[in-house]
Amino acid sequence: MSTTTPIATVAKTPSEIAAEYFGQFHTQCERVLTTSLAEPNLTKIAVSHQFAPELLLWCSLIGDRREMDLSRVAVHEYEYSLLALAQGHYRHAFKGLRLVLELTLQAVYLSANELRLREWLSNRVDTSWGAIVDEKEGVFSPRFVKGFLPSFSDRAAHYGGLAVLLYRECSECVHGNIPKHIPLPKSIVFEQATFDLWHRKAETLRLVVHSALALRYFNDLNAGTRAKLVSLLNHLATVNEIKAAFAAPAATAPAATAPVTTAPAATAPAATAPVTTAPVTTAPSPTAPIVI
Repeated sequence: MSTTTPIATVAKTPSEIAAEYFGQFHTQCERVLTTSLAEPNLTKIAVSHQFAPELLLWCSLIGDRREMDLSRVAVHEYEYSLLALAQGHYRHAFKGLRLVLELTLQAVYLSANELRLREWLSNRVDTSWGAIVDEKEGVFSPRFVKGFLPSFSDRAAHYGGLAVLLYRECSECVHGNIPKHIPLPKSIVFEQATFDLWHRKAETLRLVVHSALALRYFNDLNAGTRAKLVSLLNHLATVNEIKAAFAAPAATAPAATAPVTTAPAATAPAATAPVTTAPVTTAPSPTAPIVI
């Protein structure tokens, strides 16, 4: 018969258990972060991160309008989403993209209705994604676009479709649906396919938000501010349509004044017959400064 005295085990306290568990959790996140911040993944993060200062620039140039508070919040949420991605919290990263999409388009939508904006800011009404993308009254609807940037009419439906699709796909991560568009690992590990997919969705978000802000505010801004925005978008290879819409108002505005300069020209020579060449040489001059 053994006479060995059993060693008493000391039960861990709840605090010790939590410290151990979250310590392991932190270690896993740190491993994923190391891979996320190694090339070529770091370059992808750097490119996606540029959207945050771009959105802040929009907020700065548009000014102290009430709805811009939503866009400023969206900047923080976007950076949280990117942090979640880098640490392997992929579900939360995609949920963050959807929230940023909601906040930015909600800001644009409410900007057209002061009463709705005030009700939303006072928490008397909720965000309605259906209203934001409504085909008759929403941000990319023909009525909305014609009211703020008519030259964007032929392109609005495309970006509206991108917004609807992005929202639907990211919603898989919000509602816990069976993954169809966004594959999620079952533990905290680095997953290259999911990591790359987030960046593709982030680029779609970037284009949708830029197009929405452009169609809503571009005609409200002065020439100097417009130039800053065009410079902002120059590095985005897929926003040629947006920039074309930017140029359209500036190119068409002087056209209305051109006939005014020719009307007096016809009567001036009648009073002084020798002066016949002046109207001919000055007529083209109003169009020269049209540069954007």
